[in-house]
Amino acid sequence: MRSKQAWRYGGLILGLGIGLLSGCGDGNADAFLWGRSPAYTPDGARLLYAQNLSTPSDQVFNTVSTLDAGVIWRIDADGTDPVKITPDNQGPDFFPKVSPDGTRIAYATGQGGQFDVWVMNIDGTARRQLTFDQAVDTTPAWSPDGRRIVFVSDRTGNNDIWSVSADGSGLQQLTSFPSDEGTPSYSPDGSRIALASNQDRSNFDIWTMDADGGNLTQLTRKVDADGNISDGAPAWSPDGQTIAFERWDGNWDIYRIAVDGTGLQRLTDAAEHDGDPTFSPDGTTIAFTSARSGWWQVWLMAANGGNERQLTGVDR
Repeated sequence: MRSKQAWRYGGLILGLGIGLLSGCGDGNADAFLWGRSPAYTPDGARLLYAQNLSTPSDQVFNTVSTLDAGVIWRIDADGTDPVKITPDNQGPDFFPKVSPDGTRIAYATGQGGQFDVWVMNIDGTARRQLTFDQAVDTTPAWSPDGRRIVFVSDRTGNNDIWSVSADGSGLQQLTSFPSDEGTPSYSPDGSRIALASNQDRSNFDIWTMDADGGNLTQLTRKVDADGNISDGAPAWSPDGQTIAFERWDGNWDIYRIAVDGTGLQRLTDAAEHDGDPTFSPDGTTIAFTSARSGWWQVWLMAANGGNERQLTGVDR
């Protein structure tokens, strides 16, 4: 069986018998609607996120709890005017990413119990399937020119990074290591891709590579002898100089590092889990997911840390 972390950085944890979120759809008093995987629109005026019914977990951060729930929403950057983009009965839909021109959304959906990458218009219309393999395809991300989408697939047995044209043609495998790779993200100029990889077959670090999969370069390194630190979900700053990411060191928190591997900075240090960072288009704010309110919700903070405030799940 593939490791829990390998599944995690593929984007989903499915069928591993963890039992963390069982009963979430049957009136469980401890279950809540959560908001996850925030993504800004190019103008910074709104965010998209995925919402599902689940509970926080001390064991796994990036979990999809069921195959019959998961809806994509849009909300103004000040937390007002939430709008449901995908219906309750079509998904589950997760990991939304807005195209650079703001007209389309790439996302992963589990229609029929099979996860593939799809695209749709920004208003949720014209849903179109891009990948058709029987594998798990997740965590799509647009190239800056909007022509290609990278994603994670386990179709070869490992979690690897793949790329496909925005029209569904030109499928390419970018990584083929014995290790697992996940959570890819294009640099602002499109020349590099940041990703998580367990090249040493233990825990995950942040790496970068050329857009064609070459020149793999390690960015973060485990710093404890037991190898209990794992990094994932890298997100480039708009100027391409730094990368925010989530780190497990007994708890999930958000860090930031320069693209040359220097200047590591811890941005959150809450007792609860924080992860899924993404920069606002102007680079001043990071949206992220946190369980500090008692269940997963979207939060905002300054790009250098501080001024943390809850965005979703708040009565306004």
